[in-house]
Order: sequence, then C-alpha cells, then structure tokens
Amino acid sequence: MNLPTAFDVIAEWASLNKVPVHEARFRFAQYAVLRAIADSRSLSASLVFKGGNALDFIWEPNRSTKDLDSSARENGLQMPELKRLLGDSLSRVGRLTGVFCRVQHMEQRPPGEHKTFITFVGKVGYALRDDRKNRERILQGRDVSTVVPLDISLNELICATENIDLDGTHSLQVCTLEDIVAEKLRALLQQIPRNRLRCQDVLDIALILAQRQLDEGSIAAYLLQKASVRNVQVAKKAFREDEIRRRASENYADLQVTVRKTFIPFEEAFSKIINFIERLNIPE
Repeated sequence: MNLPTAFDVIAEWASLNKVPVHEARFRFAQYAVLRAIADSRSLSASLVFKGGNALDFIWEPNRSTKDLDSSARENGLQMPELKRLLGDSLSRVGRLTGVFCRVQHMEQRPPGEHKTFITFVGKVGYALRDDRKNRERILQGRDVSTVVPLDISLNELICATENIDLDGTHSLQVCTLEDIVAEKLRALLQQIPRNRLRCQDVLDIALILAQRQLDEGSIAAYLLQKASVRNVQVAKKAFREDEIRRRASENYADLQVTVRKTFIPFEEAFSKIINFIERLNIPE
C-alpha cells in the first residue's frame, strides 16, 4: 500500500514520493483510518475500499483525493453502529500508531427514511503525536480542523474484490481494477441524469488502460450489472454522445496539478476510453 505506515518514516516517505511533508502527514492519518477498518472484525468483513484512493493507494499510484470511499456489503448497516465500531477501532489503533482520532461528524445523505442509495458521510478528526493541541482536543471529545473525510455507501453493487495486505499484519477488502473501471464507466453514463461532471474518471480510466492488462469480459459484465441496479441504459453509442464528452471534458485540465506522475490530455484519454468501449461485449 502506497502510504506511510509509521510516524518516523513520514519525511522519508514524502521525499521518495515527491510530495510535501504536510501531505505525507495527512496520508499517515488516512492510513490510520484504513487500519482501524482493517483492525475491526465487523468493519473489515463489511466495508470494501473503492474509488480514486483505492486506485491510488493500491493499484496505480498517480492521483489522490482526500476522501476515503467504501461500500458496505451489509446493506442494513445503521449509522449508530457504524460510528460505534469505527470509534472503538480508531481508539485502539490510535494507541498503537500515535494517530489520535475520533469520529466527529457523520450524517446520512440523502436524509430521511426509505431511501434506496444511502451514503454515510463522515469526518474523522485526527492529531499526530507531535500535535499536542489537537491531541488534547480529541482526547477531550472536541472537534479539530484536521480531518479525514470518508464516504460509506449502502446498496452499491460490488462485483469483485481482493484482500490486500495493509501493513504486513492487517488486510483490507479492496475493489479490483476491473470493478473500479466498470464503476467509473457507469459514472460517466450517469453524468446526464445526475447532472454531474466526471472528468476525473476519464483520467483514471485512461491511465489504467495505458498501464494495465484488464479482463474485458469481466468489465463488460460488471458494467451491465452495476448499470442495471441504477436503471442506467448501457450502449456503445451512449458513450459517444456529445453531452457525455462535453461534461467529462469540463475542468479536465485542472486535474494536471493533482497528478504526481502521468497526465493524459483529454482528447487522447477519451479516445482510449472510446476505443476500449468498442471492444467490450455490450449493446451497440
């Protein structure tokens, strides 16, 4: 896993990965939160790490975000139980790692009962061992400004996972590359009905296609399954629609400052995706 796993290696890790020390400190806090999930029998069995940071930390390091995204296999997971399990595990891991953490906010989106696709949106406040002021605030149960955001989705279809060694002693369920690509392809198709812009997915998919050999049959099957759950129509011609391209291109150039290794210009990246789509066994 491409994260610092001990306080004493933060500076060295920052140098090796060509990132500022303050970013490496934040990455260490992210590691502590992921370790808390892995350290809990209940959470590690239920939560599957996914999204851009799963791609960056595990499969293809290039571009990271602040949020830690997971999906729950247990769709009946309730927010009070999630907060309790995560809070207990964060306390244990904090004593071992020196990253003092507490769940200082969590809410359901969208709010209300009888919602199908729910996300628990949370913030874990943290303080590294040399941050005495924030450490004291956390130990007193008070909020701090240094936070790791996390999103935990319910009722999202996870098609394939692998257990990934976190630090030699803990493992984490992580979506496979094929699952991540299928999820990002579905998100591109959902730009119009959800009124979203998904430029980051274009860059991420293009990078994977440039660097990895993928199981195209699995991606096609996963895409059709994931789209069916969301009532999204999948067809090759849908990816060619001008509005899909336009939305995906908006703000794309801004991503260049977020990458550490490879930036692929939009036209080249989108062409890679369209060429890939043409090979998939999905409706025309």
